[in-house]
Amino acid sequence: MRKHQRITAFYMELLGLISVFLAVILTLTQVFALSKGQSGRAQVLTRAVRLAENTAELFSASESPAEFLEFLGEGEGAHWLREEKMLEAWFDRRMEVSSEGDFRVTATWDQEGGLAKTRISVYWQEDASPVYTLDTAVYLKEEA
Repeated sequence: MRKHQRITAFYMELLGLISVFLAVILTLTQVFALSKGQSGRAQVLTRAVRLAENTAELFSASESPAEFLEFLGEGEGAHWLREEKMLEAWFDRRMEVSSEGDFRVTATWDQEGGLAKTRISVYWQEDASPVYTLDTAVYLKEEA
């Protein structure tokens, strides 16, 4: 009878160990799945920040909305939206101007005297809310 009790105890311990092992595996699977999703969102946010920064640099180098549009790549995926008074450009995942890109960048041009202001918004695919928004301003050269 004692041999039977030892075998039963062994199987109970084995069952408990397998249960703990499965719980650890399921927990780690969830952690890795969540981290993959977070990593994807982080990549989108990082690219959005870089696109906004690059657009801000082009804005600061521009003297007019037409020059700003030209710097961004007019016709290749960038165009001026007259009704909204803003520039719109599409970029692919390599952050190159592309009419079939995943990132949509919009930028306004508000000029008051020698100060030009812009709000740059970066959208992911067809999302309605921006992933990242950047406000900046630059003083334009005075004409002599």
